[in-house]
Amino acid sequence: MDFRYEIYGVGWARARIRDGASEVRLRASYLGDALGDLLETLVYLLWGAEIAQCSWEEEPGEYRWIFRRSGSEVNLVILALPDNFPRLPDDAGTQIYETNKPLVEVVTAIADGAQRVLDEHGEAGYLAQWLDAPFPTDHLHLIRTLLAERL
Repeated sequence: MDFRYEIYGVGWARARIRDGASEVRLRASYLGDALGDLLETLVYLLWGAEIAQCSWEEEPGEYRWIFRRSGSEVNLVILALPDNFPRLPDDAGTQIYETNKPLVEVVTAIADGAQRVLDEHGEAGYLAQWLDAPFPTDHLHLIRTLLAERL
């Protein structure tokens, strides 16, 4: 599993997630805290939530990440929705990605991708480009701690 996240311009990010069988590329705008929301969602899963989700805002539209945990496995579905105001139900979206993997594998891939962003930009550089939200350092550290407890 591989997750790449890149900030480009001011207030825009693009990401790629792939699992060897499929891949999707996404964009997110500063209208939300895309990376922070994703990492927070992973924390809930590591704490034991069976279902957790987050959304990445587009202009217009939304990418909705839906995680369903079953024991040590997780099903990740990403939906593309045509609008984000008002919030549309899941069935209004088009599924653009799905994978079933061990939770630790998915969380580790996304955390590693987030770490690469922090290593490249640092906290100050990230905030200068993302504008409204600081780098989610606390979430990343908590994920690393929770992963270490599982291994």
